[in-house]
Amino acid sequence: MKKKIRVRFAPSPTGPLHIGGLRTAFYNYIYAKKYNGDFYLRIDDTDIKRNRKEYIKYILKALKWCKIKYNKGYNINKNRKYIQSKRYDIYKRYLNYLIKNKYAYYAFETKKELNEYRKNKNFIYNFLTRHKLNNSLNKNNKYIKKYIKNKKFVIRLVIPSNINIIYKDEVFGNIEINTKEIDDKIIYRSNNKPTYHLASAVDDHLMKITHIIRGKEWLSTTPIYIILYKYFNWTIPKFIHLPLLLNNKGKISKRFNYNNLPIYPINYKNLVTNNSYKSNGFFRNVFIYILALLGRSDLSEYKILNLKKIIKLFSLKKINKSDIKINYKLFCSINRNYILYGNSKNINYKLYLFLKKKNNNNIKKKIIYKIINLTKNRISLINDIWNVSFYFFINPIKYNIPKDIIKYINTNYKDIIKFIKNNIIFFFKKKNIKYNNINNYIKNINNINLLKIIRLSIVGELVGINLIDIIYILNKINKKIIIKRLKNFKKFIYQYKNF
Repeated sequence: MKKKIRVRFAPSPTGPLHIGGLRTAFYNYIYAKKYNGDFYLRIDDTDIKRNRKEYIKYILKALKWCKIKYNKGYNINKNRKYIQSKRYDIYKRYLNYLIKNKYAYYAFETKKELNEYRKNKNFIYNFLTRHKLNNSLNKNNKYIKKYIKNKKFVIRLVIPSNINIIYKDEVFGNIEINTKEIDDKIIYRSNNKPTYHLASAVDDHLMKITHIIRGKEWLSTTPIYIILYKYFNWTIPKFIHLPLLLNNKGKISKRFNYNNLPIYPINYKNLVTNNSYKSNGFFRNVFIYILALLGRSDLSEYKILNLKKIIKLFSLKKINKSDIKINYKLFCSINRNYILYGNSKNINYKLYLFLKKKNNNNIKKKIIYKIINLTKNRISLINDIWNVSFYFFINPIKYNIPKDIIKYINTNYKDIIKFIKNNIIFFFKKKNIKYNNINNYIKNINNINLLKIIRLSIVGELVGINLIDIIYILNKINKKIIIKRLKNFKKFIYQYKNF
């Protein structure tokens, strides 16, 4: 009988969860769902100096928005034991085993001393150098006890001498690393706190994790993990490393964000503001599809897939080996395609909510939906809907008049004033103006410059959808809007008749 698949996502709360970490969580989730396995969330908070509780809250919010549901681990039924800072006593027991069996040792060098050693670029703290350095391997018990009592030590893992560690990665195949390239990693600090390597290995074993899915940057440190598993005589899990996500300067990072590239899924209090995929106007299901693409370029042959289809199509064999550059323009075009061809009911509702939040006008829902249907083919993101429809909700506060129209106004000032007055009279007299009335009226204006004058007076600039539709909808909202805007423009050109 096969073992039940168990995977985990173990983020460090040293910053908001970015798209790289989220992609890792997503691939763990869909792998577990594909094979009816368990998906654990564990908080690996061994980096005490940089941890913040707010980041844990952000991680939970981000996972929720992306519908990444874990069924085991942190905060399930208010269970907080899946956070490493609550498990120090457990790690201490395993640490004692390593020391007792001479798989680990105390090291007493100061940071200053280590920095001096590292001036030699070839220096590695391992079997080549450890017996010449200040550690418990070459000191008497009295010396060792003194330093331990004063907490002037770290504990290092004994990396075997000059052997090739070979392991199979499910994506990259056989990986071989010689131990002369690996230093004796610090696994415990004098403050009774473990480092990531020990804590992660112990937790993965106790949680019976069968597959470790994480970023390619962990390939070179995986041998440390394997060494620990062998020292404890545990069954080694399978490894699945995902390709790196790149920006213009290299691997994406929550510490260095180049070109203001959005890397965060959502905004959250003061952690991420005004530059996340949700706040920029991506639909959630589109962003989930994008996460799937960040490792499976073959999925791009499909239309936007829902989560069930993504899970069904999941295959380790089809995960990319090549690193993937974040292409924000491509992401925007995917979102645009969804707006054009996706579920119109869901799309229009989200756009409606955005417009309602953006303005306080009591415009009927039916009219806002009409505006959306006329303008959404011009947008790529939810937020863009305001840029192409603002003139339905607010009167112009300034006028962006091209130079040729300024010249035309100055040359034909009296005729234009008269033209605007005639328009005001037309809309004032028409109590129940119909679409055909507006259509016929506009068609009878043969002068392109005068048509531009009308658009400028109503919109404030020469943008927007069909002028007849604009006038018709504005008249539906309030019959006085067109008249008011014409009067405002007349007043404006009167004040600035010599532009």
